[in-house]
Amino acid sequence: MSPVEVALRLRKKWFEFKDARRDHWPAADLSPSSAFPKLPAPAAAPESLRESLKRDAERVAAGRLRFFGHLDVQVDTPPNWQRDYLAAVDVPTGESAFKLNPRQLPGGAAIKPLWEQSRWAGPVRLAQACWLLGNRRCGEHCLDWLEDWAANNRPYTGWHWTSALESGMRLVAFTWIDALLTAFEGREPAGLAKRLAKLRADILPAHVWYTWRHRSFGSSANNHLLGELCGLALANARWPGLAQLGPGLAKLGKLLERETLRQFHRDGGNFEQALNYQFFAWEFCHEARQALDAVGVLPPTRRDRIDARLGQAARFFREVQVPSAPWDYGDSDDAFVLPWFADESRAAAEWWHWIAGNAAESPFLHLMRGPFVASEPGDGTETERGGWTLFPDTGLAVNAMGHWKARLDFSALGSGSMAAHGHLDAQHLSLWLKGRAMVIDPGTGDYHGNPALRNWLASREAHNGPCPDGIRLARRDGPFLWTAPHPKPLNSLDGEMLETEIRLKGGGLLSRTVKPLANEPTGWLVTDSFEPQLGQAGVFTVRWQFAPGCDVERTGERTFCVTSGSATMHVELGDGWARAELWRPSGDETAGQLDGIVSPRFMKTEHAPYLELTAKPGGNTDFTTRFVES
Repeated sequence: MSPVEVALRLRKKWFEFKDARRDHWPAADLSPSSAFPKLPAPAAAPESLRESLKRDAERVAAGRLRFFGHLDVQVDTPPNWQRDYLAAVDVPTGESAFKLNPRQLPGGAAIKPLWEQSRWAGPVRLAQACWLLGNRRCGEHCLDWLEDWAANNRPYTGWHWTSALESGMRLVAFTWIDALLTAFEGREPAGLAKRLAKLRADILPAHVWYTWRHRSFGSSANNHLLGELCGLALANARWPGLAQLGPGLAKLGKLLERETLRQFHRDGGNFEQALNYQFFAWEFCHEARQALDAVGVLPPTRRDRIDARLGQAARFFREVQVPSAPWDYGDSDDAFVLPWFADESRAAAEWWHWIAGNAAESPFLHLMRGPFVASEPGDGTETERGGWTLFPDTGLAVNAMGHWKARLDFSALGSGSMAAHGHLDAQHLSLWLKGRAMVIDPGTGDYHGNPALRNWLASREAHNGPCPDGIRLARRDGPFLWTAPHPKPLNSLDGEMLETEIRLKGGGLLSRTVKPLANEPTGWLVTDSFEPQLGQAGVFTVRWQFAPGCDVERTGERTFCVTSGSATMHVELGDGWARAELWRPSGDETAGQLDGIVSPRFMKTEHAPYLELTAKPGGNTDFTTRFVES
């Protein structure tokens, strides 16, 4: 730990001591500015968006929330903010937040479900319906929920005050709620203004003070600090008087530039090596950039640098993700900043379509932000050769060929010294055919609720890069801590053949090459090897994990057929493999059975077929796998 981080930790303890019993804050003018946000004309919304928003508002008002975009949860109205509705466990506490550990809740509860409802996506949805549909009752429901939250979550007490990222996200949500309801009130006065004014006083000073003084630093910053700065930027842009309680707008502009450039590599990939965080972090940067630019505190050079990096990051997501069947890599918790989508279960896909210019597939984003306009690539370092698009800083390559899309990983384990959200997925290959996921990354699972599941899904054994017998490529020492990580793989391109190598300590070598097969039938030739010492063959395994919904049949001693919808591929094995074991789910698997388990969404698991290959030294060394389209 550096001397600077030691000093920051001491400062953190001092602020916690001073704020533990705080119940008042410096006086601040909470009069809203009209500079931000600027709202479009509601009449411009397409009818399809109006219908989806109406359905969502009715659902939320009835307490039917959707956690992480896919888990339907029935809550009270307003919710019991101290209840983990997924575990059906209440966790009330009057303890100072500074004495609570959010990673260890009693009774089997977890912090993520508590925080999910307190990010106020439900109230934002109600405010959107009030503004866009002219539904006064939705606005009243929104304020009912916020008033109840403020009454039951006294500042700096309880679970919802244990993270500055969460308070920053509530500032983002409240800024937009205030703008949406104020715009509705301006058209159709309905008595909301007085209630909004009181909520500003109840929410803003405590949140701004906490978010700034208790912001993330050091190894825990990552997208947390970005979200905190975003909340402060939006709140200060709408209520300039809040500068009395935290940083000024000019300082926030400097910090935003620094964190944007830190969050994304020059080639656009997210530094944390987790694909949904590409979307999550980009939203934070974009929201804050829009707010600060609206109030005129971003000099052109700073704005251009931010825009260039965000344009590169958007291009990266467009190239790397597949909207028809999205599969992430690394730790990805399906978070989003604001519900600017018609269907929250398709949030990442709608964002992809917005970048691609498909207005019909991303109507809310097009309404609120207009068409996506990418700046010049700037200092992006991606290259295109032999059909591959390489993102060398991030460590990913993609190749779209005919009906196929391939994504090959040659990344470092994760970001910084902790590699917090990284998986042992270097050399992993994912394949899509006709828009269907065929060979997949196994996913995330959960952060705290099931450590065994999370550790398995992050492991080398669960990914399909060559897995050496008896050698660990890194050690998990905590929920967000890896130590002794493997070096970043090397990569080289010989014509169309892409090779990645991990050079192990002690002289060992793990190698994978992927060659497109352009002639009919099209497909991919994958060659793997492991040398514990130069020139010596070692024992290793490769687990080809197929997507849920894939039907896999053995058609010969070394051939298999994989079908998903209209997509069919054949898998042909080289003669060197000593063993090829096919596992298929029977339907009798238990939730705790790790064999064949995958996680298509955060906190969701399924069992899916896989093919595990074993290579042993001696004899034939044809350790190849061919994937060809039927």
